[in-house]
Amino acid sequence: MSEAIKAGEVFKLAELVPYVEGKIVNMDVVHNDKMKLVVMAFDEGTGLSEHAAPGEAIIFALDGEGVIGYEGENHPIKAGENFHFAKAGLHSVTAVKKFKMALLLTLE
Repeated sequence: MSEAIKAGEVFKLAELVPYVEGKIVNMDVVHNDKMKLVVMAFDEGTGLSEHAAPGEAIIFALDGEGVIGYEGENHPIKAGENFHFAKAGLHSVTAVKKFKMALLLTLE
């Protein structure tokens, strides 16, 4: 568990990482042999190029707007929405506006 998370305290995932001009910022909140929870902040226009998922995953959009490219189709996503992709699913992420998300990834 990240030291930024204190037991017995209320917190917001979106506040764990700042926006940085022209960059993507990420933080591993939890990382063990079976799963990983990462929070990411994308400045407008930044993104991750297409790659394969090492496990099943769910994206939780926390702030702003992005586009999830998945298996050749684009899926707009905004705060409050979620997206699932399968193990080995080809995907990308692009921030249409500033965009924060949490990624829950299985590592089996």
